[in-house]
Amino acid sequence: AIPSLTGASDDIHFAHASTTQQAMLTYNAADFLQLHRQHPEHAGILAVYQDNDPAKDMTYADIVRAIGNLEHTGVPIAGGFWSLNAFQW
Repeated sequence: AIPSLTGASDDIHFAHASTTQQAMLTYNAADFLQLHRQHPEHAGILAVYQDNDPAKDMTYADIVRAIGNLEHTGVPIAGGFWSLNAFQW
């Protein structure tokens, strides 16, 4: 059975993703950057930084395109902390 992660702390989400070897996508970049630095062995963290300005923030389509661009570079996702904002082209 999959545990309910609704309302769980960042630590619980991070531990679950690490245990199941799943990369994470987060808008909570600062907290997950700290977790990445403490525990660098994971499947990867894909972070989206926001300005809380709809004119500047990445849309879902922007995020999907940035993930594709990151994958296209060929760099290993695992163990990395990737700001998707840098892959918008």
